[in-house]
Amino acid sequence: MDNVCCKGGGSGNATEPKRRCECVNECEIVTFSTSISTNTLSASVILDNITDSSDTARRFVAAMETRHRVEASLMVKTVSLLANAGEVYDRIRKQLDTEIVNEDTSWSKALSKLLTSLGNMMSEHRDVGSYLLWYLNNVYSELVDYLVVGLSTQLQYVDVLTAEARAILIRGKSQPISAIEFSRLQLLNDNFQYLNITLNYFNEMLDKEALRSQDMYGGQFFPINLLNSDCEDTFSDLNRSVTWDIAWLESFMSNTTANETTDDDIYDVVDIRYYITELSHCLLSYRKELEGFGSQLTTLKLTETFNYELPAMLFDEFNIDRAWLALITKQYMANSLSKLYLSEDLHTRGSEMLHTADRLYSDIELSLFSKASDLIDSEEENMVSFYSDLLERVTSLQRYMFKNDTVMESFMRQFSIWRMPIVDFHAPEVILLLLVT
Repeated sequence: MDNVCCKGGGSGNATEPKRRCECVNECEIVTFSTSISTNTLSASVILDNITDSSDTARRFVAAMETRHRVEASLMVKTVSLLANAGEVYDRIRKQLDTEIVNEDTSWSKALSKLLTSLGNMMSEHRDVGSYLLWYLNNVYSELVDYLVVGLSTQLQYVDVLTAEARAILIRGKSQPISAIEFSRLQLLNDNFQYLNITLNYFNEMLDKEALRSQDMYGGQFFPINLLNSDCEDTFSDLNRSVTWDIAWLESFMSNTTANETTDDDIYDVVDIRYYITELSHCLLSYRKELEGFGSQLTTLKLTETFNYELPAMLFDEFNIDRAWLALITKQYMANSLSKLYLSEDLHTRGSEMLHTADRLYSDIELSLFSKASDLIDSEEENMVSFYSDLLERVTSLQRYMFKNDTVMESFMRQFSIWRMPIVDFHAPEVILLLLVT
């Protein structure tokens, strides 16, 4: 605002301007009559007089513009702010080009390469696992399967006959046991006899097949501990129970007359069914382990390629904003754009620029970062599940083998997941190596 210097003197009630200022920083001298009223000297009257009689606003703006052009620090500050804003846009654009737009260096491309590499690693381990499973199945089918099928089939048949025998004994409490029923009890006794022979020779036959595997497979992959852990006790318990039931059943059939069946007779012959069920599970456990191993290998889920493209419209708007910012900076520096118009343009378009940048970032955050994060979490879960299950199954299969059979252990040791990644920073190009631990 102009400075106003008032000088008293003269006569009359009207004010008389003596000289108008040539510069906004000069005083405009106005004289007043000595008898002028105090109301005429009020601030509102003086301000109204200045507004009505001068172009103060225009001259103030011109003075401020001149000041910003003359005082280097003020202009440098404005130019620096514009340059910094432009540099930020340039850095964002460069980062977008490098990490998203450029196919060779994009972040999504790098993630795809990583996921593809991990997928190839799991696929390779699946193939190696399938090769191992092929050997395990061959050894089992050629040397062990007929022993397991033969014994388990006998167990199932004896279990059926035992259930049938219980029904005969229950009816025998109220009516004489008929000849055909005695023949069924005799059939059970005969199968007990045959089962007893099979049980006595099972381990011996298994050992003989183990010796054959030495010539055929070098003694590897053979499930010598087919009845490991509690299964050995179950096998012994069943063997003793069969021997006892043979003696009891022969005694029962030779001494039984009409209506002499007791509750003890009924339950004595039934106890063996528990051991039959348990041993059947034991005999088939290794076969189920192999089937589970094969199923785990065939259900491996490999990750698909990850892709992301910037939204074209938002990216174009972002580039237009950057070009406009560079333009107004050049215009201001060339004195073809005043500080006032510069501030008005920034005020008008600045919020739109921020909104465009924010929408672009939101799209990247949701479509790229969130999607990538979910994909990485899913891949991590997939890998942990695959290798945990794979190693657990291989470890479980190892329990059946000879102690000096290290094929299963060697299979697990060759996995890349046991290797420590190291980086050679001295090479012309950084090379990722794998150091076997």
